[in-house]
Amino acid sequence: MIPVEVCIHSKDDAYVSRSVSSAWEGGAERIELCAQMEQDGLTPSVRHIELAREAFRDRPGLLPMIRPRGGDFFYHRTDIALMEQQIKAAAQAGADGIVFGVLDETSSMVHRAYSERLVGMAREHELSVSFHRAFDAAPDWQYALDTLLELGIDRVLSSGLPWGSPGTALDGIEQLVKMAAFASGEIEIVAGGGVAIENGAAIVAALMGTRFSLHAYSSMLTQGEVSPGKVQQLTSL
Repeated sequence: MIPVEVCIHSKDDAYVSRSVSSAWEGGAERIELCAQMEQDGLTPSVRHIELAREAFRDRPGLLPMIRPRGGDFFYHRTDIALMEQQIKAAAQAGADGIVFGVLDETSSMVHRAYSERLVGMAREHELSVSFHRAFDAAPDWQYALDTLLELGIDRVLSSGLPWGSPGTALDGIEQLVKMAAFASGEIEIVAGGGVAIENGAAIVAALMGTRFSLHAYSSMLTQGEVSPGKVQQLTSL
């Protein structure tokens, strides 16, 4: 089975419980739990992390987003302090890992010092770490990926395309393949951005033999609800 990560919108209590249960039923390996998807995902409430933990049962893949505000990916020291507290709260609520992305003031590279602080807090609470698609906003992907490798980050989410550009992970597959080769299995490449059952097989075929997984959001929905059947189809590619 292909490792699949399903993004869940942390809209309200009932929706979180239903959606995470459906993803679990479909065989999702991980859940990325995000509030405010209209802002590309912000930190969910502690209550929703707890509900997601109950719904995802004993599967060790509950990953809340740690992002205190929308907009760019540069944060001030007060933001980083808040993110550290959010990581601690997520761990106490039952999270298995966290997802964040921090760039420097010019958005040209990963902010090493701030990322190191956040990784340190995550490791203190035995959480895995994913770097989200802020990675795609850094123009020098090799330098950015090398930084993540040095920081010991577990996974990086990317479409293989510049942040904000149109297209899906299939359009960026050549870049994703290069990233997987560059990482040499030391970091998992999470292919995300328009991943669906229709294009998933081609993405899987290109990345086969590397350390990768798939990340899907809207393609897993039927009338706004997560479909266990669609999740299962994606994991079965």
